[in-house]
Amino acid sequence: MRAKVSKINLLPAIMRTVSIADRKSIVPILSNVLLEFNESGLCLKATDLDHSIIEKIPAEVDTFGSVAVPASTLNDIVRKASLDAVFEFSLMDKGNKLQIISGRSKFELSTLDPKDFPEIEEIKNGFSVKLKSADLNKLISRTKFSMSPEENRHNLNGIYIHKEDAKLKAASTDGHRLSTTQISIDIKENIQGVIISKKTVFEIKKLLDTFADEVSIAFSANQIQFVFGEVTFISKLVDGTFPEYKRVIPDTNTEFFKVKRAEFCEILDRIAIMSEDKVRSVKLELSKDTLVCYAVNSRVGSGKDEIDVTYSGEGWSSGFNANYLLDVAQTLEGEYLKIFIKESLSPILIVDEAEPESMFVVMPMRI
Repeated sequence: MRAKVSKINLLPAIMRTVSIADRKSIVPILSNVLLEFNESGLCLKATDLDHSIIEKIPAEVDTFGSVAVPASTLNDIVRKASLDAVFEFSLMDKGNKLQIISGRSKFELSTLDPKDFPEIEEIKNGFSVKLKSADLNKLISRTKFSMSPEENRHNLNGIYIHKEDAKLKAASTDGHRLSTTQISIDIKENIQGVIISKKTVFEIKKLLDTFADEVSIAFSANQIQFVFGEVTFISKLVDGTFPEYKRVIPDTNTEFFKVKRAEFCEILDRIAIMSEDKVRSVKLELSKDTLVCYAVNSRVGSGKDEIDVTYSGEGWSSGFNANYLLDVAQTLEGEYLKIFIKESLSPILIVDEAEPESMFVVMPMRI
């Protein structure tokens, strides 16, 4: 096997595969990336058995062949080479070593038998749909921050995606907050609700940040597949039932105040400095056209600030985790937020005036 690959093509691909390869696995082959050199160029594959990635890149291939090498080591070699580097790959020692030459640098990597690398099966006959990358990015970015970090709540460790009427909806919750959004979709077939894993969410988000074309999504009974041009990402679905989240969304037929999003972010970020480190609790107090934000820390002191809002109702106050409010406000992009309120211990509903299809529920806390 002999081939040449440029760093400009190889580095993005190996960085994507190294994040999938399982370095902590007790199965050595899972920490490796499979390199397949063929008439089309180079195909890289990595898997942790739950998540898999396949990527094809250009390469000058003199002799076909495949080899499995440590993903993290190859990533470091490629990453630290000069920007214009070209890597020459060749097998040595009856396939037990992969020689990599770039300029005056020479490396020899130990290899594993490519026949031991797990077979990655792409979804061929499942239901599929195409989405604009911007639409998929919206579903992911508006909901990813409220996935549960608790591994034992596996049905909340991801984003729930489902079709309702002519809308494709996404939702996530950690029990303290809920995020939901939707996009229009022109397909008649029904899409059964699925939960995509947290790792899938983060990997797909990284791909979306560099990809502007349509994304093909295919579903099978227990897997989901995303195709971004020459990159295919396949993941097992989370086995579980997502809660009936719509029941906890507050009614919009209640009082609300309107606040400039940037000012809301600033006052929360500023006053949260004085809150307890772990809890990050702040108290919001509302009166006519004014929102006051308080924080008290038993060790260092207290803070108070206020901003103008649009509100003409009765006085209201409630406590919140400042990070939960900031996550919502910093994710959105419009100029104004509408925040629907009820009693002090009732959840609030946050909606961007420019994006009413995205809704965010935040539970209060006692202060």
